[in-house]
Amino acid sequence: MDQSSSNHPQQSRGAAPPAYDTSHGGHYGASAALASSGFAPAELYTGPWANVHQGLHGQFKDILTTYWQQTINHLESDQHDYKLHQLPLARIKKVMKADPEVKMISAEAPILFAKGCDIFITELTMRAWIHAEENKRRTLQRSDIASALAKSDMFDFLIDIVPREEASHAKRTNPAQNQAGQGVPASGAGQMPGQHGMPGAPNHQHMAPADYGMGGHAIAPDQEYRGPAMYANQVQPGPGAPYGQQQPQMYGDMENMYAYPGMPQQQ
Repeated sequence: MDQSSSNHPQQSRGAAPPAYDTSHGGHYGASAALASSGFAPAELYTGPWANVHQGLHGQFKDILTTYWQQTINHLESDQHDYKLHQLPLARIKKVMKADPEVKMISAEAPILFAKGCDIFITELTMRAWIHAEENKRRTLQRSDIASALAKSDMFDFLIDIVPREEASHAKRTNPAQNQAGQGVPASGAGQMPGQHGMPGAPNHQHMAPADYGMGGHAIAPDQEYRGPAMYANQVQPGPGAPYGQQQPQMYGDMENMYAYPGMPQQQ
């Protein structure tokens, strides 16, 4: 950044530096507060530096210009603690070493990259938030980032990460998805396809049990499945005797049939 560009806001604001308070709305809120007082007008960056606010209009252009001017003043004049970093230096060094041409990395390089990544991420976030506010929304979406990148050609290197057609695709699909979600009937929400024949449903309570011709031979629950007359010489008739006495004597002459005595009675 040339010296004349960085000194222009200092001459316009006088001796008293403005307060850049990120506790209220982050960098966007602090930049908006300074932009409303005319801290850094959009005309400050022209020529090769016009991409600072490229694709923005009105107050949003002044907000992003104010952020960049405040960042430059912070880097040039403030005292920095190089032991505190917004991003991990070890991860940055690992990414730098991924390049086969990188043999050695100085101690200052990860610090500069960490600050550069911090500024880059903040600018993208502010641009995406501006796009969300232009569409009267308070939730940052992936399509906002894609639309913000499409407004400036200096983000063309991110085309492989965030394709430009994603922003237009989100505009086409979101209304259709909302209408499809609202058109689903509520009655079918909790019913699966295989649940129509489940027992216990209200519309199946009137059905009677099937009759297979066994009505005259039904057995009471407290009766046992045994016929005392079948084994008259072995087992004494129990509580089911009345039912057993009605059965015919099918095997009453078993002793005479096989010509050997039957088994003794159980005690």
